[in-house]
Amino acid sequence: LLAVAAFVAVLAVNAAAESPIKLSLFDSIAWPKPEKTNVVLGLIDNNTPEVAGVSLNFFSSRVESLAGFSFGSLFVKSSELRGVQFGLLNMSEDVQGWTSGLVNYNTGKFTGLETGLVNWNMGKFTGVQFGLVNWDTDKVTGVQFGAFNRAESLSGVQFGVVNYIEKIDTGLQIGLVNIIRHHGWLPVMIIANGRF
Repeated sequence: LLAVAAFVAVLAVNAAAESPIKLSLFDSIAWPKPEKTNVVLGLIDNNTPEVAGVSLNFFSSRVESLAGFSFGSLFVKSSELRGVQFGLLNMSEDVQGWTSGLVNYNTGKFTGLETGLVNWNMGKFTGVQFGLVNWDTDKVTGVQFGAFNRAESLSGVQFGVVNYIEKIDTGLQIGLVNIIRHHGWLPVMIIANGRF
């Protein structure tokens, strides 16, 4: 009953969509083929420019702009995500929300929660990461929990077995090995390292 209520609410809020629902076997075998829809149900592959609602796909989902929830058992790609995305492999460019999968790969700005075995971000990350490996090539503002955490710069906290930062603004590393190349208390410390 709650799922039906949520479904109706999504349809009501986004009534301007070209089609309220899209059914897709493959990207080329779909009905209808709108530019904007509220609900996508896909079997093998789906490629929809804009989804404001729910995208459920058995194997693969590709959405340019997603505001809502997306699930794909193997691969999920969203250029602009405002919501929640689940899949074994998640790819995104700009996120405000939560991604969860075995591997999460983001090329742009990320704000929110990221959970996975490997979380790899190329842009600025603001939020919380839980992963076996958290690898950020830009600034992290927030908290990283993992066996190995890496950030280009940090304003926040890293909890892990091995923590690595190129440059720390303000924050703390707690772990077995803590490495800060620039501006830390020492370049390498056990238990804790940081800067306040």
